[in-house]
Parts: sequence; structure tokens; C-alpha cells
Amino acid sequence: MADKDPYVYRIKSVVKVVDGDTIDADIDLGFDISLTKRIRLAGIDTPESRTSDAYEKKLGLEAKEWIKARLKDNKNILIKTELPDSTEKYGRIIGHLYINGEEISLNNQMIIEGYAWKYDGGKKKKDFDELLARRKTSLPNS
Repeated sequence: MADKDPYVYRIKSVVKVVDGDTIDADIDLGFDISLTKRIRLAGIDTPESRTSDAYEKKLGLEAKEWIKARLKDNKNILIKTELPDSTEKYGRIIGHLYINGEEISLNNQMIIEGYAWKYDGGKKKKDFDELLARRKTSLPNS
């Protein structure tokens, strides 16, 4: 179905990593046209990095640093969206980020490595023990 075909854009630069599941980026639209937009990583939720809960904040800052490290100085970042107007109630673009031609999105890598929960738009899950357990199983030689 044509409506589900992804729209793919190159990210010229990451302006700011807002938190573990949100970034600001310059998106290359082609023809020397770019647009700076806030992007919400689709299908995931990370612990909040701006909260009064010290434990959640610690995990949220770790998720933010995880994605920041993968995006830093990377010149080969793509965003794939599923809808022509792929924004949500806060005006953010919803998409999956891919680096260096990898087949698994950063979104899914964050789930696998224990920095994010899968999120489909329903009630948010805050099982911190689950995240930490996934981190332990994703480490080499564990």
C-alpha cells in the first residue's frame, strides 16, 4: 500500500539531542533545501531525563548519552517516516533513525540494548528493572 511506503530523508546534522527519544536535526529535503525540525523516535519510549525522580533521571540521561554517542560526528544518518505528514500533537516528526546503512534502526537498537521500551502510543511503561536486565544480556561476554 503506497501510504505505508517509508519517506526517507538524509539528516544533514544533529542540532541537539533533547533526550533519549527526541532530537533536533537539519533534514535535507533535496535541491539545497533543508528544514530544522524536532524528531521523536518512533515506536520507543525512554526514561525521562528531566524529572524529579532521581533514579529515572539517571537512566534517562544514560539513554540520552547512548543516542548522542551514536549520532556524534556521523554524516550518514537517515530518517524514515511512514506518512507524508508524519507529525504528532507536539509538531514533532515521527521516524526511525538509521546510521551507516545499518538494517536495524537506532530505535530498535535502543530497545535491544536496554535504553528504551517499545511504545505504541498507549499507556507508557516504566519498568526500570526490565531495561537493566536487557542491558546485562546485550553486553558482550555476559
